[in-house]
Amino acid sequence: MKIYQRLFQNHRGSVLQIVLIVFMMLTLALSITAFSILQSGRNLKSIDMLMKQKNLEIFLVKYYSDSVQNDILLSDDYSFQNYQVETTVDDFGHYYEVITTITMVDYHYQFLTEIEVETGAVLKFEYIGGSI
Repeated sequence: MKIYQRLFQNHRGSVLQIVLIVFMMLTLALSITAFSILQSGRNLKSIDMLMKQKNLEIFLVKYYSDSVQNDILLSDDYSFQNYQVETTVDDFGHYYEVITTITMVDYHYQFLTEIEVETGAVLKFEYIGGSI
């Protein structure tokens, strides 16, 4: 009789341990899922901000190229939404060198663009500084 009681008690302990392990695994899976959802939300915000920056850069370079072809390109400051854009234009004879500084509340950066005077073609585009 004692042997059956021991087996029965060990069986209860084993079931309890299995339930506890399953509960711990479910808790771990839920916490990992919640963490990944939060991270993906942050990543989407970062991707959205990068896409806006790239669109602004493309628009500005296109504007510079069109201005060179149709008019004269001058240094200027722009403000819209949360952006402050400052452009400095240097005329080197056969090309313009445009240094653009983009400033927002939590970051700023600069890029250099060289545009040919006669055709308006972009000769060079590079990032020259920035901070977050």
